[in-house]
Parts: sequence; structure tokens; C-alpha cells
Amino acid sequence: MKMKLTFPNGITTNEFLRDYWQKKPLYIPAALNHFNDPLEPEELAGLACEEEIAARIIIDKGNNDWQVRHNPFNDDDFTCLPESHWTVLVQDLNKHIPELDQLLDAFDFLPSWRIDDVMVSYAAPYGGVGPHTDQYDVFLLQGMGTRRWQLSSAKKDAALIKGIDLRILENFEAEQEFILHPGDMLYLPPGLQHYGVSDKACMTYSIGLRAPSQLELIGDYVDQLTLNQHNSNETRYRDPALTRNASGEITHDAINQIIKLIKDIPRDEDEIKQWFGKFITSTHQTLTVIPVETSLDVDEIKQRIQQGDLLYRNPTSRFAYIENDENTRIFIDSCTKTLSGATATIAKHICDHRVFDTNSLSDWLMNDQCLTLLCAWYEIGLLEFSNNSNENAN
Repeated sequence: MKMKLTFPNGITTNEFLRDYWQKKPLYIPAALNHFNDPLEPEELAGLACEEEIAARIIIDKGNNDWQVRHNPFNDDDFTCLPESHWTVLVQDLNKHIPELDQLLDAFDFLPSWRIDDVMVSYAAPYGGVGPHTDQYDVFLLQGMGTRRWQLSSAKKDAALIKGIDLRILENFEAEQEFILHPGDMLYLPPGLQHYGVSDKACMTYSIGLRAPSQLELIGDYVDQLTLNQHNSNETRYRDPALTRNASGEITHDAINQIIKLIKDIPRDEDEIKQWFGKFITSTHQTLTVIPVETSLDVDEIKQRIQQGDLLYRNPTSRFAYIENDENTRIFIDSCTKTLSGATATIAKHICDHRVFDTNSLSDWLMNDQCLTLLCAWYEIGLLEFSNNSNENAN
């Protein structure tokens, strides 16, 4: 069953976005219906031992003495841990645990390209990662156990503890406190100081939002311009009014010319759309082409859908699109394809949702081009079947 996020006190989605989103925190008791931990602590430790999965163990030794270890880990790394005051954090688990990928459907009021990943943590009693701030929105969902969250709006003193590979605040004074029980959630806007400590062994699911910095955006955009620039007439530094100057001084006129060059970096709107779509859907994998033709038997795929087999979007891929006047530009894993008509409509539907059944696809199953697109994306692994027909699709 699709999970639904329920805000407290009758707050609607629109009211949350208007009054809380990127403004102030919100405690959301009993936030999700039908939520149960999809994995045990032992399973989480096993995933932390996988080389291709990013994981950390953070140990609080007291008196601002913190230790961080990065994977890969083995069984011995966990058996030698103390009984309390440590946490293991494992990134990107929505790409490995189907239930966590489906958890993201509860956040369908947000642009899907803004959602980064689901990080899962297990904390031994009194475990935490120290007081800190995140520069992105985050929803903290409580699994087993309980966790005490303290919040502070302080901005003046953001000094960090020196000498450790962690961004932990040196000073923290709590202004608010919440105790989260299984199914409770806490929304935190960017830049809010927070500190979570387990009262007893617990699991926490952190849904983080993508928030690229200005320098990340500019750097990647300029990199793409550099890679794709084949114009021998591109603007270069010029100083036609140069006067005799035999010194090593960089003059104000030179600096002004450099500033103008930087400010006048080409900003073609269509190029920016193309670049950003590729940038925001980038993953460790990159497609060379988004296919719309297939060599598979389309009737067989159609039959499987009609008989109740669920079709899932590959959780390791990122999907997005940009609407234009006459067509739609589809972006998947940094690759792009321009579509129109019914194929654009079904492609957008796939970008908008994560799981599909015969009802949600019925409008397109009688269209040969749409069915062919479904098969083409299934053929290269962008879509995959599950035989669990008891779940509800979008």
C-alpha cells in the first residue's frame, strides 16, 4: 500500500509548503501509515560491509572527542564496538531496498528530481553524530526505538570542533526538544542546528533533498561549456587601450576586463536547460541513448502488465523532464531524448511515479508507440517487473 504522509493539526500539503518549507521545523507525530522497519539492524550492518555502498561508523568518546570510520567494514568492525555511544550510517539505501524506494512516494508533493536519497542509521543507546547543520531540507523518520532531537536557531556561533573529519558544532544550546517514536517524523529546513541522540537502540530514516551549491552549479556548467566549445571565435581577454607598463602589476583596467569576461559567460537558455537536466539526473551510471525502439515481444510485456504484474522504475536511475512549447525533453541518467505526443505523455508519467500497474498504464497499452517505449526501457533495465500484485500503484 502506498504510504501517505499526514501532517499534524489538519495542516494541508499547501499549508506545509507555504508556512514551513525552508522556513521552520515541524514535528509530525504518526507521520506515515503502515510504516515498519524494512530491515533489521543486522541487515544494515551487512549492507555497510558492501564496498559499493557508502557507510560510516561514528563513535562519541565524550568531551568533544569523536571518531569516524569509513567502510568497507567487516564483522569484526561491529563486534568490537562499545555497548553504547556509536552510530552506523548507510547512504543511498533506496537504491537497494525496494520498500525504501517506495517510501519516497510519500513525498510526491515535492519535485522528484529534488529528492536525493534515503540514508538509514542505527544508533546504539546514547548514539548520535553530534550537533550539526545540514545545508539542505531533510525529513527524519523514526523506525524502531526512540530518539531525542534538540534544535537551535542560533546562527552567530557556528564554530566547529577542530581536528576531526566531521562538521560537529563546538557549542550547541537547545531551544526545542522532541522525542520521536516509531512512525514519527521531524522536518528540518536548511541551516537549522540539530542534535539527535538515541534514548535506546534505534533506527532512523533520513530523506534528504538535493541542494547543489552555487559553485557546484557554475563549475559544472562552465565545465560543460569548455568540453563542448568548438568556436574559434569565442571571446578572449583583450586590452586595446594598453599603455606602457613594464611592471608586474595587474591593473584595475585588467581586473575590470576579467570581471566583464566572467560576467559575460554565455547563458543561452536552451543550453542551460539541456545542461541542468543532465546535471540533476547524473548518477554513477550514464546512458548513451534513451531508446524508444525495442527488439522484445511487446505482446508479452503487455500481457504481463494486464495480468497484474507490477512494473517498477529502476531505483538506481534518475528521471526528469522539461516541457517545451511543442515537445518534452526527457532526462534519464544524464542522457536526453526529445519526445512529443503520446510517447512524451507516457514518458512524463514514468518520470512522475515509481510503480505502475495495468490501471495506471491502461491509457497507453493500446498505443503501439507507447507500448514499444515501455518495452525499450524495460529492455535496458530502466523498468523492471515485480510479481507482487497486492501492492497499489500510482
